[in-house]
Amino acid sequence: MKLKGERILIRDYTFNDIDDFYEYASDPRVGPNAGWKPVPSIEIARRVLSGHIISKETFGIVLLENKKLIGSISIYNGGLRKYKRVKQLGFSLNSKYWGNGYMSEAIKLAIDYVFNYTDCDVLEVGHHSDNYRSKRVIEKAGFNYDGRLCKYKVLYDGRLVDADFYSMTKDEYERKRLL
Repeated sequence: MKLKGERILIRDYTFNDIDDFYEYASDPRVGPNAGWKPVPSIEIARRVLSGHIISKETFGIVLLENKKLIGSISIYNGGLRKYKRVKQLGFSLNSKYWGNGYMSEAIKLAIDYVFNYTDCDVLEVGHHSDNYRSKRVIEKAGFNYDGRLCKYKVLYDGRLVDADFYSMTKDEYERKRLL
């Protein structure tokens, strides 16, 4: 996949991304916000990156100006809804690039892709209830709040977290595009 924005490119990962991938995947401010343990070594980072390359569900976010990989966006088949034409969005960003609008740009590109090039009727996204940065990005993207799942899951460190979920239908997406 290749999705080009004004400042970023969303594309398939390659093994050449390993150094940039490890930089943000090992950051203790990034993974825990998304529910995963920071990657402890370059060797494990290679294994995780290989999984992303094989899965074709997680893609790299790259700055156009210097080709630096700064994060990821995932488009998973299925979601909380028990309905065939649902996809779920996930994302993470190198903390050095927080607050610059890169993730908002990436999510807009992903939403456009999902509703224009797949058979998706409903796109879901969620965040841990205490992750206010992700909450803001999701709200700015125009998702509708569906609700909170209390005691949603146990994280790698044993914490039990609540999660807030949002959705956007294809009809809502098309109406917003016309405004």
